Amino acid sequence: MNEIKMLDIYLGASELLQSAAVWLASDGRILGVNALFASELGYPQEELKGKSIFQINPHLNLMEWKKIWKALENSGQTDIESDHITASGKLYPIRMKAVMVDIGPEKVCIGIVKNLMELTRYKDMLELVTGMAKIGSYELDLVSDELVTTEEFYRVLGIEKVSHPLTRDDFRLLIKEHLVPEEMTNLDYKTDLAIREGISTETTFTITTQTKEVKHLKLYVYPLSKEGITYKIYGAIQDITQQRATVQPLELVKFLIDNATEMIYWVKKDGKIRYSNYAFVERMGYTMEEITELHIHDLVPDVVEIGWGNLFDLLQEKKHLVIERNKRCKDGSFFPAQVVANYVEFNGESFICKYVRDLSEIRKTEAELRQAVQEISELKRQLELENSYLQSEIEIEYNFNNIITASESYKSVLQQVQQVAHTNATVLITGETGTGKELLARAIHSNSSRSKKQMIKVNCAALPESLIESELFGHEKGAFTGAVQKKPGRFELAHQSTIFLDEIGEMSLDVQAKLLRVLQEGEFERVGGSETLHCDVRVIAATNRNLEQMIAEGKFRRDLYYRISVFPIHNIPLRERKEDISLLIRHFVKKFSIKTGKNIDKIPRRVFDILEEYCFPGNIRELENIIERSVILSHQQTLSFDIIPFKKGDKSIVEENGSFKSLEEIQREHILNALKKTQGRVSGPSGAARLLGLNDKTLFSKMAKLGINE
Repeated sequence: MNEIKMLDIYLGASELLQSAAVWLASDGRILGVNALFASELGYPQEELKGKSIFQINPHLNLMEWKKIWKALENSGQTDIESDHITASGKLYPIRMKAVMVDIGPEKVCIGIVKNLMELTRYKDMLELVTGMAKIGSYELDLVSDELVTTEEFYRVLGIEKVSHPLTRDDFRLLIKEHLVPEEMTNLDYKTDLAIREGISTETTFTITTQTKEVKHLKLYVYPLSKEGITYKIYGAIQDITQQRATVQPLELVKFLIDNATEMIYWVKKDGKIRYSNYAFVERMGYTMEEITELHIHDLVPDVVEIGWGNLFDLLQEKKHLVIERNKRCKDGSFFPAQVVANYVEFNGESFICKYVRDLSEIRKTEAELRQAVQEISELKRQLELENSYLQSEIEIEYNFNNIITASESYKSVLQQVQQVAHTNATVLITGETGTGKELLARAIHSNSSRSKKQMIKVNCAALPESLIESELFGHEKGAFTGAVQKKPGRFELAHQSTIFLDEIGEMSLDVQAKLLRVLQEGEFERVGGSETLHCDVRVIAATNRNLEQMIAEGKFRRDLYYRISVFPIHNIPLRERKEDISLLIRHFVKKFSIKTGKNIDKIPRRVFDILEEYCFPGNIRELENIIERSVILSHQQTLSFDIIPFKKGDKSIVEENGSFKSLEEIQREHILNALKKTQGRVSGPSGAARLLGLNDKTLFSKMAKLGINE
């Protein structure tokens, strides 16, 4: 409803008043009058509408009117005593009750004008108006301390009217019994504030009437001052019980919406923001005042592409949509949001009410979950590789803490092991083939702070040169033919553990250079990759070669030699620890008896005599192979040794025409001879298994391992 229509309604209503009424603008223009006002002045109504208040009041000018208007803005109403001049030029005294009325974007003043000769009629009209509005009014003369009230004043308070004049203290005593002490103190404070400061005040309070009815009332206090001293108080008391019953739930709903954790805002059909709650304002970075000046395009740039009008029409049809949009904050940043949009109509206007959910944390969590799943998948694959590697290691039995020895010379070697084990120093173990260099490496690891993790072993001599770099450092998918997936290297697997580089002297110069970088800086790249990886690895190297001679020949890097030989340990050959041979014989007999399922508990004296005199060029490994073969060939509880053709002091029990035969070769030949004797029969009383003192399954397993077909 526009301003003109509202003014027309008020003008029409003022015709019902039994008093002259004039409607005035802030500049003093007369916006309209009722018939009684025009009649008193002797003007046609329409003619007065074109005049100003200064033309009918000889005592007023624009400056004085501005003061009156200011008072109206502060207090809402004021009283003016002056004179009006009629069309014939006659003056008559008036009292005008000026009240400010908000009829739209502009405020106007309605003046109820009373001829001071008609006070009785004026009082009756005031009683009628206040009664209709359920507003009780009063006047307190601070000079005489006289309180004058309307009839409605007592009806609103719900107390019996007093016929005699009252003072302020009389009135306080009259209502005190109907108020709690806090309410009385509040009323006194508001009244005293108006008197002391000369400003209008208002407050609400609750009263219990004489009939025990609980009422909610509102008090308005308007002071009149002269030269800074308040001399009169005008007041009004309004019954807001019914209003409060209606407004309170609405206020509660508004409070809940304003303070909801969910972001809420309303958009008008023209795309302007009509309302937003605190959560939305705070997230977007605007103030309440700023956000209501914005268009939907300012908050959701994507809307430009589809058109707000199209979206509004769609919502008007569908009534409800759930969409995802990027919201733009005041600082230019964006955040993903899920928007529940609802079409609503309110007070004849159409709106889109939007409930906004910030998806930033959800998106972040989803990304973290995807990353976590990827990492778990990668970790699972790496663990599978580690398990695959460790599974192969489980098949080998080692005794880390109980190395068998009675040799004083070998005890000095073990003392070196003990000294270096608790450090992170790089160790180089040298010695002949078969002396047990790996056993020493494992003893160092098992007695170190890294023992909780598996030691990783790399036999540099067993790996082709083309693959050793990939085995050490890993490779990326597609790095070379056959690299179907990413694979971590041994250094990655050995992170926070120990890596044992056996036969390091067999490593190429190119790989030596890359190994040196790992030792010096603890970093490397996978084959085919560009990402630099870091590792915390202790290195133990071993070789049977003369590295110093290789350096002189240009086959081994000097700087790498110095880096790996921080703590060198030379493992002595078996021929220099003869006192350990008998101990080792007993150990290996027991070991392989358990492995083959036999019960060999007797070892002929001549076995010790022969082997203790033997030079063992293959060292402990050779002795172990001899005993394993003997156990296999033994049928009784006594170790069989007669079939081994060698003499006391021979250089090797397995030499044939100058070439060394491995245990596998000897085993294969022996099984083939047995099969030849049994004409290929494996099982049964006359089978090769019975002849060799083995059960059928054991023999079949060994034949498969040695590549012997039935």
